[in-house]
Amino acid sequence: MENKRIWAMVGVVYVIMATLLTTYWMATSTQLTGITGLVLFPLVAGLAVQCFNSRWQVLHQQQGASGDPRLLLLLGLACIVASIACLVWGAGQLMTQLN
Repeated sequence: MENKRIWAMVGVVYVIMATLLTTYWMATSTQLTGITGLVLFPLVAGLAVQCFNSRWQVLHQQQGASGDPRLLLLLGLACIVASIACLVWGAGQLMTQLN
């Protein structure tokens, strides 16, 4: 997969999030605050996918690919852990906001 496609999908997720947040604001006349974890989740998940994609490109010796596959694997796993943490944190923030 090309790197541009990964970040295009992350951009699509952010457009959907912006649409949903704007729709919520128009429907309730209030804004959701404290949803930092949910907003950071697509970014960190995109970084994880980017790391695994770069690792695959290095292992398959594609043109222009460089880096240490072990380091890319560790970075990808760290990004997965961070994305899960952001998702849990954001869901907790959202639940306290909606109660």
